[in-house]
Amino acid sequence: MPRSRTHSLLVCLCLLGVAPLFAATQSTLPKGVKLPKDVVVPNDTRLAIYLPAGELETRFYVSSLGLWVEPGRALRNARDSESQRFFSQTAAVDFTQDDGYGLLVDLDPKWSVQGGTLRLEMAYKVFAADAKEVLTGTETQSVGINAGGPGGGFHAASGKAMQQILVHLLTELKPSAEKFPANAKMSAINRDLIVNRDDPVSTGTAFFINSGGQLLTAAHVLDNCLVIEGKKDDKKFPVLLRAESRLLDLAVVDSGQATDKALPFRQGEEVMLGEAVTNVGYPLQGLLAASPNLTRGNVSASGGLKGSMGIFQFSAPIQPGASGGPVVSDAGELLGVTVGTLNAARLIKDGVLPQNVNFALDARYAAMFLRKSNIEFTEVAPAEAGGMRTANDAALGAVVQLSCYQ
Repeated sequence: MPRSRTHSLLVCLCLLGVAPLFAATQSTLPKGVKLPKDVVVPNDTRLAIYLPAGELETRFYVSSLGLWVEPGRALRNARDSESQRFFSQTAAVDFTQDDGYGLLVDLDPKWSVQGGTLRLEMAYKVFAADAKEVLTGTETQSVGINAGGPGGGFHAASGKAMQQILVHLLTELKPSAEKFPANAKMSAINRDLIVNRDDPVSTGTAFFINSGGQLLTAAHVLDNCLVIEGKKDDKKFPVLLRAESRLLDLAVVDSGQATDKALPFRQGEEVMLGEAVTNVGYPLQGLLAASPNLTRGNVSASGGLKGSMGIFQFSAPIQPGASGGPVVSDAGELLGVTVGTLNAARLIKDGVLPQNVNFALDARYAAMFLRKSNIEFTEVAPAEAGGMRTANDAALGAVVQLSCYQ
């Protein structure tokens, strides 16, 4: 499971209303907003606005109130409504589109709550079509959680922060379609310009499957990543997605790191019930040490959750961030790819305390995926001899930490 960045938000409610969509004139600017007289609105500069996908998807359930809280929706509404107050042509960044833009606005929001006060720090950077940074800053808004109504603080803070950023942009740059022509394409945006490298949104584990340095991992580790970075033995390197299967939850990435530590597949890919296994991953990054975490256990069941296919259970403990790690036999053969664990917190509420019920995709399905994708890997005849040292050395030599940035 990838470790996701979380927000320390207290109990609150979301407003369902959204700001009206309209193009403002100087006489219809929001209350309290002032612009220099030489700034004309609606402005004709074509604007592209980037907000990290993880921020836009942020939501959580408040069981005591029976309601969902959706900070991501507040940010999305503010982006769409406020930008259209000041600009006649705006669009959310979509890397699959060739739509042009004149200015790119990169936003990085951070939420926090203390007492009944909600605080939003919205860092921003503005880039011209030639990727030159033309403006940077941070807008901070602190409001009551229930400003404007139950849970209205999220919408109030988002709207006001977005509004002030756009006012600053108009005041400082005095943009126009002539000054900032829309001759850059969203599909060509340099992702390294806009990702936040200070903190990955999630981390996971991968492992070498061939001497050319290609890595196998769980596909969900790479969800919504703009930039993926690998790290092994304190060496960092970029990795690029090569192939994936959402059905199997598998992905292959190219690392460009030649290796002699690739894990071989067991020929025939038979997993024996009860056999000893080693699992290695990089769990709870930011909390635990950056070194790989090794656990031992055994194959405890030949099936996974009811209705699942191609999954077996193993008892070696795992934590968030271990997804994509290898499950290795005592002979150093790949038996499976770690994909998840039971939600213990949820089951405890039902009076059940699961212990070390973890799941891996059987390596035979990984082999089928690799063959179909024309990815090289090695198979070895099942070995009768082996032991913990062999398994540990093989697993530790092959694993790589993956970090996902947005």
